[in-house]
Amino acid sequence: MAMVNIPSTNTDPQFRYKMPRLVSKIEGRGNGIKSCIVNMGDVARALKRPPQYTTKWFGNELGAQSTYTNKEGEGERSIVNGAHDTNVFQTLLDKFIEKYVCCENCKLPEIDMAIKKGTIVAKCMACGWAGDLDNSHRLTAFILKNPCEPEKKEKKEKKEKKEKKEKKEKKEKKDKKEKDGDDDDDDDDDAEKKEKKEKKEKKEKKEKKEKKEKKEKSEKKDKKDKKDKKEKDDKGSDSDDDDDNEVKNLESGPKGYVAQFDDAETKAVIANLAAFVATKGGKPSTADFFEEIRMQQLAKVFDTKVRLYVAFESLCGSTMDAKGVSQYSKQIEKVITNAKMSTAEVLWALGAYVKANPGSLKAYAMTLKAVFDEDWCEEKKLLEYYNEDEGEDDPGFADCKKSAAPFLKWLETADSDDDDDDSDSD
Repeated sequence: MAMVNIPSTNTDPQFRYKMPRLVSKIEGRGNGIKSCIVNMGDVARALKRPPQYTTKWFGNELGAQSTYTNKEGEGERSIVNGAHDTNVFQTLLDKFIEKYVCCENCKLPEIDMAIKKGTIVAKCMACGWAGDLDNSHRLTAFILKNPCEPEKKEKKEKKEKKEKKEKKEKKEKKDKKEKDGDDDDDDDDDAEKKEKKEKKEKKEKKEKKEKKEKKEKSEKKDKKDKKDKKEKDDKGSDSDDDDDNEVKNLESGPKGYVAQFDDAETKAVIANLAAFVATKGGKPSTADFFEEIRMQQLAKVFDTKVRLYVAFESLCGSTMDAKGVSQYSKQIEKVITNAKMSTAEVLWALGAYVKANPGSLKAYAMTLKAVFDEDWCEEKKLLEYYNEDEGEDDPGFADCKKSAAPFLKWLETADSDDDDDDSDSD
């Protein structure tokens, strides 16, 4: 197997820290296409990091789902959804090594990771540097939930070292007795028996402790497997619901962060989606558009209200009106119905759009009527939202309420006329 330096950007041929060259292959096709990293286990062991960390790192960096399994009969499998080149994985691996494997001071891959008071810390075994690692990346939450256990080899070495030390101390003690001329055989026998008894008791105590730890670990694993199985069984067969559940699981983001509609990251998402719409001739298919906005949501972490706002921006630009709503009704409806959005959430997204694009305020009454005609808002909830100031804390609320006054008045009048007609018929 070809070996490369740790990291691979180090071109020194005499560098003694090596790892296997990463090997990947693409499996499946269509929506089920995925990239399998064949030797992820070997690479991770060379880095002295769990393979789950590197697999999750790839998923976070590529904005894709990633899984690592090590089942009997299947062996180790590291999977990242989507088709990705080996060079891309190698570049991302080097970035991981720089953050979580190499020392900040001497740049050698000699740091030991540990978790202290909810923070990832490290100490270099080469130069003695100690400090915090990158605790702002999304991988941090995964590492804190899945701390790496000491390697079995290290445990074995520690055990052997301890036994060797005890044996040496006993030998020195025995030699000292012989040197002092202690010829009392009975005392020696008693001491030897006592020593053997203590050793036996110590061994039994140790075995009992190991057995207990093994049992607790097994119970913990069984409990986790049952929980995972239950979560898997609870998932519906509808792929849209699965996608929405996946998004909702990510809506809290690392350390509770959720992107806002006026964030720089959200603006970048809008630019990417607008470019995507342009490549599709200005009107992408409903399925293509929803898949693209869903992937952007998974990558950047924002909630369903911001997702609808992003849809308005990327489809209608800065001049959304009734015509734009009608033109992109299928794409917008997919975003709304997939998340089962309430009237208040839809109106929040419209208010955010108007606040970001004041030029669209003039046509807001007609835009709101078009939204109402598409059945995206309930009449009663819409009137309560504006007339009872339920949305007074939402972006752009005051301006939207003022601009929508003619439509709201018409809606109330029409509702009143319907009531009068019902009374006359009685």
